[in-house]
Order: sequence, then C-alpha cells, then structure tokens
Amino acid sequence: MVDYGKLADRAKALQQARRRGGESPQTPPDDPRQLYEKVKICVLQEADKANKELSKRGMVLIQRVLSPSYSGRLCLSLGISLLCNVEYTPHPDGGCRIKAILSGPPNGAEISRKEFLAVNESPEREKLERLGNIPWAIGLAPQNIAVEIVSGLLAGEFA
Repeated sequence: MVDYGKLADRAKALQQARRRGGESPQTPPDDPRQLYEKVKICVLQEADKANKELSKRGMVLIQRVLSPSYSGRLCLSLGISLLCNVEYTPHPDGGCRIKAILSGPPNGAEISRKEFLAVNESPEREKLERLGNIPWAIGLAPQNIAVEIVSGLLAGEFA
C-alpha cells in the first residue's frame, strides 16, 4: 500500500521545508559513519515496505546481495536485471559521501548514480553553524535518503 511516488514527493516537500527553516534539523553525529549505518538500516526497512507491494503484484522482490566482493557496501538487487550499490566514502576533513549506484542490462554497466553529501562537506556548513542548525545532511535525513534509494531502484534510475 506504499506509493513510492507519493513518498518521493513527500521527501521533496520535507527537503524544501527544511531549507526554509520549517522543521528543526537534527544534530550530526560525531562520526559521519553513523549516518551511513542509519541509512543502511532505513534502506532495508524501505526495501521491506516495497517488497510487500511488489509481492502483491506478483513481481520480483528487492533482495540483499551478500557477497565477499561487496564487503563494506550495501548491495540490493531487483531480480537479475538491476543491482544497487550503496557505499560510504570518508573524507580526510571528517565529512563523508553516501553514493548509490545502479547497474544493469545489457552489460552490467552503470545506469544511474546519486550522491548524498554529509553536512561536513556542504558549502552551507558555516552559515548553518552560525545559526546553530546543523542537520544530518543538507535537506535529507537518513529516512529520506533511503526512500530516494529504494525509489530509484524501483524506477530504474535516480531522479
């Protein structure tokens, strides 16, 4: 019963509300890797929600790929056609990026990619520090990032 189109619209509205200051942002964790761990948990929860809808329609389900070559990454597949890798990339300045990369047919090449910047890399960090409002990631909380990743996997590309 989850409509990922509506969830994506809701995530966009929340993002815009945060940019206008309509919602009080959360404080970032001391270790940026905590953001990635929270995103992984949220992605798996969203995949479970999506799988309920997919199974009602008799479609292939989103599954987690557990392979030694993918250690340190969260890998999801949609049948045998699409693979989504969610990676954490630390930076020396203490920031991080979470990258979601979709690969698929005909030759397993990259189809689409989306990067989510942690607040430490944002050019708006200084401005937010002065105001006393530092969100987890500019405009996106772990739940919103997870919705975008699962929605992108189902759509076959990131918007």
